[in-house]
Amino acid sequence: MISLNKMEKKFTLKEVCKFLSGAFFVSAGINWWMFFNHIPAPFFGTTWSPEFLGIRSFIHFGLFLITFYFGFIKKLKGQILSDVHRNEAVKK
Repeated sequence: MISLNKMEKKFTLKEVCKFLSGAFFVSAGINWWMFFNHIPAPFFGTTWSPEFLGIRSFIHFGLFLITFYFGFIKKLKGQILSDVHRNEAVKK
């Protein structure tokens, strides 16, 4: 029997933002490419117009910038404090 406690994984907001930044980057690129080449996207029996894909690409690029900032650039307060304590321990 496998214990569920060993299988639990803690996901931090930083890791989620890293994953989403990659997903939004790829989505923005594909949507922009389809808009630029005037290719409609099939979606569950309907098609999304290239104009809609162009708008969607700009929205996803904005979401990419936001999630990239929170995932890779910004340090969380708890992380800054642990870095300070780690540096003090190294100096001693």
